[in-house]
Parts: sequence; C-alpha cells; structure tokens
Amino acid sequence: MYYFLLAVQAISIVILFVESGYVFAKMKTDVHKYLFLNCVATLVNNTGYLLMMISENGGQYLTGLQMSYLGRVWIPFSLFVFSMTVCRIHIKRPIIIGLTSFHALIFFLVLTCRWHPLYYSSMEFRMDGPWRHIESGHGIFHDIYTAVLVIYIVLGLSQLIRFTCREKSSTAKKRMFMVTLAIAIESAGFIINLTGVTGGYDCTVMGYTIGALFMYIAIFRYKLMDTLQMAKDYVVDELSEAIMAVDQNGKLEYYNKPAGEILSRRTVSLEECFQELKDAVAAGDPIELDDHIYTPQEKVLYQNDEPCGRIYVLVDDTEHYTYMRQLKEQKEIAEEANASKSAFLSVVSHEIRTPMNAVVGMTDLLLRDADSLSDKQQKYLRNIKNSGSALVMIVNDILDQSKIEAGKMEIIEQPYELRPMAADVKMIIENRIGSKPIHLMYEIDDDVPQFLIGDSLRIRQILINLMNNAVKFTEEGYIRLKVEVVDEKSGRRCLRFGVKDSGQGIRQEDLSKLGQAFTQVDTGRNHSKEGTGLGLSISRDFISMMGGQLEVTSEYGKGSEFYFSIWQGIAAGIDNTNASGITKQAWQSEEEFTAQGARVLVVDDTDINLMVAEELLKPLNMTVDTASSGKKALELVRQNFYHIIFMDYMMPYMDGVETTGKIRDLALTAEQDGEEEKAEYYKSVPIIVLSGDTSDTTKERFMRAGIDDFTEKPVEIKRLKKLLLKWLPAELVSGVN
Repeated sequence: MYYFLLAVQAISIVILFVESGYVFAKMKTDVHKYLFLNCVATLVNNTGYLLMMISENGGQYLTGLQMSYLGRVWIPFSLFVFSMTVCRIHIKRPIIIGLTSFHALIFFLVLTCRWHPLYYSSMEFRMDGPWRHIESGHGIFHDIYTAVLVIYIVLGLSQLIRFTCREKSSTAKKRMFMVTLAIAIESAGFIINLTGVTGGYDCTVMGYTIGALFMYIAIFRYKLMDTLQMAKDYVVDELSEAIMAVDQNGKLEYYNKPAGEILSRRTVSLEECFQELKDAVAAGDPIELDDHIYTPQEKVLYQNDEPCGRIYVLVDDTEHYTYMRQLKEQKEIAEEANASKSAFLSVVSHEIRTPMNAVVGMTDLLLRDADSLSDKQQKYLRNIKNSGSALVMIVNDILDQSKIEAGKMEIIEQPYELRPMAADVKMIIENRIGSKPIHLMYEIDDDVPQFLIGDSLRIRQILINLMNNAVKFTEEGYIRLKVEVVDEKSGRRCLRFGVKDSGQGIRQEDLSKLGQAFTQVDTGRNHSKEGTGLGLSISRDFISMMGGQLEVTSEYGKGSEFYFSIWQGIAAGIDNTNASGITKQAWQSEEEFTAQGARVLVVDDTDINLMVAEELLKPLNMTVDTASSGKKALELVRQNFYHIIFMDYMMPYMDGVETTGKIRDLALTAEQDGEEEKAEYYKSVPIIVLSGDTSDTTKERFMRAGIDDFTEKPVEIKRLKKLLLKWLPAELVSGVN
C-alpha cells in the first residue's frame, strides 16, 4: 500500500505540473487566475507531501510538512474564490485581503511551529505502521483554520451546485458538474482526514489528486479554458462599461469586472444600489460615484419571449461631463466678460457721444450763420466738425466690431437708390479730401439698376471706409469709385464695387495684415496717419455677411484698388414716378419744412444739449420746451399737450426708460378719473430717445418701456427732421411738396 500511494503521489505531481502549465498558457480571466493558483498550490502541496512520505527522521518530515503547507494553505482559498467567481458572486476586496492575510499567517505559524504551540501543541514523528506520520496536538489556530475550511466547503459547494443546476447548455452543465465534483472530492478528503480513520495518512492529499483528475476532465474534455463563454466573460470584463444582470426578483446574477469594482466601493445594500439605478434611469440623470460620473442604461432580458430579468449598464462619462462642465464654466466666464465689455462700451459710447453732441451741434449752429463768419473762421469750424465726426465714427466702428464679434450684427435688405447714396458718399469724401490735390471720380455703369434691394446702410458704410482709407494714404492724384454689373440672374444683379487710388500703395508682405482690427501696415511710414484699423476689418466682415469677399491689388509706390462683388436684388415695380415707396435712409436729404403750431418737449440733464436741440429746432417755427430731469418732464407732460417728446436715456435719479414708463402709467390714473382724452394722450404721445448708448440691449429696454423711436447722439439735423416728419401730425407740417 505504501508504494502504491507513493506512486500515485508521484503521478499526481506530473499531472499537476502539466495542468498548471496549460492553465498558465491559457490564462486570461480572473477565473483562470484563481484556477492557476489552485493548480500551483496543489502541485507544491503534493510535492511537499511526497517528501514527507519518504522522510527518514523527524527533521526531514517537518521540512516536507512546511513545504507542503506552502501550497496547502492556498488550495482552499483559491478553490473558494474560484467557485464564487464561476458562480458570478462578487467578493469585496477587503474580504479578499483579509482571507489572504489569514492564510499567510497560518503558513507562518506552521513555518515556526518548533518555537510555539499556536498551531501544533505537540509533535511526535512515528515510523511504525504502513506509512510515516506525526502524532500532533492541535493548537488554537489549527482549530480556527479547520473551521474556516469547513465554511469554505459549505459555501463553495452550495453555490456550485446551485449554479450547475441553473445552467441551460448541456455542455456547460457537464463542465460545471466536473468542477463541482472535483471540489467535492477534495472536500471529502479533508473531511475524512478530520475523522482520523486513515491511521496517520493525510487523505486530503489523495482528495486533491483525484480532484485534479476531474478538473483535468473539465479543462480538456469540456474546454473549461477555451469556451466561448470564457471568451465572452473576458471581453466583457475588459469593457470600460460596468454591466450587471438581475433576475425578475432583483437578485444579482452577473456582473463584469468594472461593475465588481464599483460594487466593492459601495456602502449601501444591493437593493438600494439597484433602486438608485432605476431612479436615475427613470429621471434620465447621471450617477456620481467616487468622483466618477456614470450614465445609467437599463434593458429588459428575454428568454423564450418572456422577460427573465434586467441588465444595467453604467457608462463612465466622467471625461465627457468634466469637459462639458469646464466648457460651461468657460462659456460663463466668456459671457460675463462679454457682458462687462458691452456694459463698458455702452457707458463709453454715452459718455463720448453726449459731449460730442454739444461739439457737433454747436458747430452746426455756428455754420448756419456762415455769412457772418470769415473764411478762416468757417475753415476752423469745419475742421472742428470733421474731427468730431471722425471721433464719432471711431466709436461707431468699435461698437460695430463688438456686435460682429458677438454675432449680433444683421444684414437688413430693403429697396434703395444707389446713385443718390453714391452722391452722398462723394460729398462726404470731398469734405474729407479738403485741400489735397486729388481728383475724385465716380463711374456708375448705365446698366446698373437705379432701384436695388439690399442693405444700403452697410454698403454706404463700406464705401465710406474704403474711400476714407484711400484719402488717408493718397497725397495727390486721383481716387475713383467704380460700380459695374459683372453677372446677372432673374431679378438679381452681381455688382462689383471698386475703389482705386494713386496713393502710396502696399508692400506685398503687408497685404496679409490688411483687415486685422487695430492693426496698421508699414508703421514706419504711416505712424502719423490717424485711424484704428477697424474700418477695413468691419468692411471685410460686412462684405462677407452679404456673400462677397474684400480683395485688394496694389503696387507699392503707385497705388491700390480695393474691390468686392455682391448680389443685389432689383426693386420690381418701382421707378421715378413712384419712388416714394423707397424707404428713406438717414443720409438722404429731406425737404425744408416748418411746423408752426407743433409743440415738442426735449428732456436732457445737460444744459448745453438742451440749448443745441432748442436752437436746431428753432428754424422749424415750433414751440420747444425743455426739461433737465425726468421729474421735471413729468410735471410738464401733465401741464401741457405735446406732439413729440425727445427723451435722453441716461439721467440721474430717473433715467429715460423709467420716465417713459411713468408717463405711460399716467394713462391708468386718467382712465380711473374718467379723463379719456388725457389717457389717450399719455398712451400715444410719441416718445423718441436721444441716446449716446446705441447697444441692442438698450434699444430693447426702450421698446419694452413704450418708447416709439430712437436716434443716436450726436443728433444730425437731417435725422431730426426725418423723425419730425414721421411722427408729427401731417396737418401741422407745411412747406413739403
């Protein structure tokens, strides 16, 4: 019997060595890792026990025993964890660490058993009987270790049997049966050894050997290492998404590796965890766990067209949500900065335009009496007016650039006359040229329609910018504006606008810098030239918004040409006989008229602006009242009947918007007092804002407050007349044909 067991022991070592090598070669999943640990541990254990069987004295036997325990302590641990993993039961990481520490402690106690009674209370080597063995007393840790192994057996085998019974595939069921049988035989060997009926032979080793044979069958006959299911488990474990499957009763049946890591960190029960998942899926909300943000998904599982459970998927969207949060924060910062910039520009615009209204207005008043002024005085006044207008143009350019950057600039198309607009531009540029020896030429081809549809204000602004630029860099020679038709379609014409000059030209290396805001090329030569560089930048953007592109050709020292082509509609049904259908722009001149009998109120907190408005309106023979505050304006509105109220925007204590609101509110009081005529007056009296703040936000506030119209400062007499003709009753206006 001795030699038979010795031969079996030697054969088992060979089998375990082959099995360990094969498992190692195929190792991919956690299941394979735990199985490999079991094979190696069993191999070391059987090798150590073989040394025990052939030992000649107590020292050799103890050395073999200690080598055997190097593997033996890890066999039950690896089998238990292997069984739980195969059965899809998650063991939390702290438990794994605790069990590992416990088994390491047992091995240490066996390794040092000569010096303490904690594992073996006594040891005596015996060679009598059929095989060598020791008679030993059991210490406290031996009993604890035995109890732990019994718990392993009960839990592991019960779960294996349950999982085997639930397998649907016959091959999978046979495979799991072999695994269960192998572990059951190994457990039986341990139980038999506890009874002591083997007379000193440790039949646990025989159980491990026989169990290894059945595990061998599961591996090679039923492909425990190579099954499709194992491959699927490996692939699923490598996914970044956490996957969990539950049955109809909400019991966890399966989870992959990422899900196991999440569950191991959760302190709530599985029921609470799945309830959180259900609530999050129903609400469409993400779930935050351990500084990670997951998007939950839920899907019903079916078997034979019947629902059998649900699968939950947690997609780790931490990076996406972090990026979106950062993007939102950056957007809020940008919006806050943009709002601050807009507020700053609004204040600066108002603070510059308000005194400029006085400068330009007073200059206009002085030039009105040009006959009483010397040529030198007239020249000085025109220079003052031109400089003031240039400053206002810079403010306008900055505001336009801000609107373009914010995406708030719009192209508004309506009928207009090209030739009168070009004549107006010509007059402006002639004033700009002054005494320079420059010949100004305008060429508009005859086939260019007289009445077009487009944004005439923006086209006019582009032409003024381009021609101002030409005047700035041309000391003598010529400047030519040419407009021609280069293509046509039904009801539309493609117009080419070109501004050519004989100025200083542009270096080839500087052409790429053109159109950059606040940039001036050839600064060594042009440092004395005024301008912000915004004109070309804004013109380029306007042209782009109208579907064209600003281009330039230049020869340094000989001149440049800026040109662009845009499509414009033809205003059908409009000719010289019914041109009144064309919307008049602010730059288009109005006929002289008077409005005797009309009464207007001008509200402004600056005395000089009140004086300018009063003097500008004086030639129209209307009655002009003034108020220096919103409070004073309310008193005058109650006392008098006005045909138009010109209202300043920014005033102390009560601004123009608030004053307008209070005027409109007077209608409610009048209605309650039965004064219907006054109520109608308070509701409908035209209120026109005179503002230095031209932002869209401010204009929206005006409209919400009940303000009827708007004009910016400095106030142009042409624009002022246009507003009067628009809002005054026709019977009060005389002198208009």
